Amino acid sequence: MSTPRLSASGNVVSDTNDDEQPILMEAKLIEMIASLRQLIHSNEQLEEALRGECRDDDDLMQALRENDDVIARKRDDARVLAMKLSGHGVNISLADKIPRYDGSLLLREMKEKEQDGNTRNSGGLYL
Repeated sequence: MSTPRLSASGNVVSDTNDDEQPILMEAKLIEMIASLRQLIHSNEQLEEALRGECRDDDDLMQALRENDDVIARKRDDARVLAMKLSGHGVNISLADKIPRYDGSLLLREMKEKEQDGNTRNSGGLYL
């Protein structure tokens, strides 16, 4: 027999699998959507600040990178959860609920500059 799961307040949480409870799955998806919207908005603000007066702020850059990774992971998790819900007859489209976000343009530009610099520096013959 397994140990019952407890909430943060110490109450026993249902031992049934959440994947079998569409209402809980839908609530979790709604929470994920809200979180994704906030993270995307936050990253847009971080990117704007890093392109402006906070150009050399390492903490903001780290937050941008971390948020970018979390957004990609949460977006995948939301897709999986939406597919599970469709198996229960609940069809939820994410396209109109989560803003389009293809990752940070600033991070992509920095990566491209880094790759261009590495390509230029590696073309010589070393003796």
